[in-house]
Amino acid sequence: MFPAQTTPSMGPVRLAIVLLLLVLHAIAIDAKSQPSKQLRVCIVEGSGNYKKGAQNCPTLERNSNIRCVYGLDRLDCLRKIHKGAADFAAFYPEDFLAARWAGVDMLVTSELRFHAEHFEYQIVVVVDNEAEINTARELRGSKFCHPGHGLKNHWTAVLADVSIHREELILQWLSNKTFLTKYFETRLTPRDCEEDLSPVESRLKSVSAFFGPSCRAGPWVPDPTEDRRLKKKYPSLCQLCYNSYQCAIGDKHWGRRGPLYCLTSGAGEVAWARLDDVRSHFGFSGLVAEANPTEYSFLCPDGHLQPLSTRKPCVWVAKPWPAVAAKSKVAMEVQDLVSNLTHDDVNSWQNALLMILETYHVNITTLDTVIPVDDYLDQAVGFQDAYNNPGCSPSRSIVFCTKSLLELYKCSWLQEVASVYGVEPGFQCIRTDSLDQCMAKVRSKDADLVIVDQDNAMRAQRDYGLRSILHEYSPNALHKYLIVAVVARDAGLRSGYDLRNRRACFPQYEGAAHTAVMTALQNHSIGNVRNFFSESSCNWKSTSRCSAVYDGDDGAMRCLQDGVADVAFMSYETFKSMTNSSHAKQQNWTIFCPFNKPVKHNALCYLGWTSLGRIMISNGTIGRRQNEIYNAMKDIDKLFGRKNGLKAEAFNLYGMFDGRSDVVFKDSTESLRNRQEMMRDKSDGFFEPEGVGQLHGTGTQLKCSLPLLLIAGAVMAFVQTLQRVRMNNG
Repeated sequence: MFPAQTTPSMGPVRLAIVLLLLVLHAIAIDAKSQPSKQLRVCIVEGSGNYKKGAQNCPTLERNSNIRCVYGLDRLDCLRKIHKGAADFAAFYPEDFLAARWAGVDMLVTSELRFHAEHFEYQIVVVVDNEAEINTARELRGSKFCHPGHGLKNHWTAVLADVSIHREELILQWLSNKTFLTKYFETRLTPRDCEEDLSPVESRLKSVSAFFGPSCRAGPWVPDPTEDRRLKKKYPSLCQLCYNSYQCAIGDKHWGRRGPLYCLTSGAGEVAWARLDDVRSHFGFSGLVAEANPTEYSFLCPDGHLQPLSTRKPCVWVAKPWPAVAAKSKVAMEVQDLVSNLTHDDVNSWQNALLMILETYHVNITTLDTVIPVDDYLDQAVGFQDAYNNPGCSPSRSIVFCTKSLLELYKCSWLQEVASVYGVEPGFQCIRTDSLDQCMAKVRSKDADLVIVDQDNAMRAQRDYGLRSILHEYSPNALHKYLIVAVVARDAGLRSGYDLRNRRACFPQYEGAAHTAVMTALQNHSIGNVRNFFSESSCNWKSTSRCSAVYDGDDGAMRCLQDGVADVAFMSYETFKSMTNSSHAKQQNWTIFCPFNKPVKHNALCYLGWTSLGRIMISNGTIGRRQNEIYNAMKDIDKLFGRKNGLKAEAFNLYGMFDGRSDVVFKDSTESLRNRQEMMRDKSDGFFEPEGVGQLHGTGTQLKCSLPLLLIAGAVMAFVQTLQRVRMNNG
């Protein structure tokens, strides 16, 4: 028999039982904090090196009942919640304004704060006591210190330390700071909406007439020429700036603290500033006071004054915090879930979800109850009122013509988000069924603008009387319409002269490739340009039409591959995508230099380049209206385009929309540029296909018959290219 000594052996058993109970208890606690059913969080992946989704979603999905759904931007996350494809996400208050417009069924559950105040920031009016301004009415004729326009990298220290979302947050604050400043001005000085003035100039005129000498430094509009004209016309709005002539970014009285320096230096009498900056400037936050606070007061919206030392200052506008919002039916569950998130265990799913929701380290503040978006925004005094500013009557909106239901859908979101971010004039979107219908709408003044591709630009100008004001731009050669000649490797061609009477394929008659080739032939005096290529060529003449399968850039390549032609002219992007194919036959083609070789070894040989899309307006558009359209489009490009290759996170102007590519704008677009800005690109040979000339005859006697590019800028650009290359005659 075994000895009856069992007591010592029970120690390890008891220890194992205790450990098992602890593990089960921990699992129970973790399970309690997890959602009872699967929830889907919508995440916008950043454009920088840090990818919070890729970094945290695997941990989240492996260890919890939560799945990541990727949105293209925050408004895409709104649409996903609206459609039932996601359950919750983190949003900014401006996003909630768009949600209200779209009727998205969701509730706000928790705020994402980075300090203890109830609002992200509050805006106040400070007056000099010696000015004897006791009511808002007495502001007329006062010396006004304004924060200015075009602020960059002037955010709080908290945000300055954030690298991933810094630019997005700065731009968001800037646009809303400007918009909330407009609210103050509009409340005091409603504009008259004069027919002969743009909405921006109408506001400037009204403010200039109401206030006395002021400082409103920085760019008033994106176009420098128009900006200078306005500053010359309304000089009083720059009079208090440290450098009144420049009235520019960097002025001593420009920026967040600029209005307070303007006020306390003795120049101004009233300043519009953030409350936290006022407290800092006057020594209420532990810093040395820049001025004596007893000499200044808060001016309240209801018309009375408060000393700067008051504990509850009167506020004109408050900015709500970013917040988590969820579909109504799961809002309570999401609120409970988010309230338990911490960074205590960096390997936990709780940490992973918190890293996904926050843009920087924040304090999750649970609301007393889940509330509708409107109720959440109403808690911030003046915030919704700032966005209810009535426009002019009749409407001065820019009518944007779209060519499909999907384009209209995206344009409608652009219309709303542009309004939220204070773009003036606003946009109005209409839909037709084709590009030609849109071009006709612009011609008849039923629309203001349409986006036209490179192959229809010439028709737009000649048949519909349109002209370009901005181009879609990308610095990448693959995302320009860069025209190359493609032939078989064994074609035995030595120069462009060997192409005479050969069969050629073009994407479209009078398209960009067609007109670039016409210009090249004319510049090299080859004789009868009209009859240079064979009569059996595709899209060379208006009568030389081939099967529809050979239309477009892919069609031109197919035309060459099928043996219909000896040379095809197309975009470099099409050629590269074809040669990158694994099919052996795709390797039998090469780029041919018809008349020149590149100066640099292995450099790309091309005939010229243009943009893939351009914003076109009617030739009959008056100068004032053109400036309005130009400046509004530049504004949305600045707000929602790409910055240094990084996409905007509120609304992505360039990129996929609802899972579809090239909706309204090309996905590859980096920014919108005017012609002068396009000419500064490092690639020579930029041209505008809508420049139309005509040519016919024999020998070198060139007269007008076929359309081609003859505009001075294009010819000059092409000649500059030829001067830099060597002729190859064999």
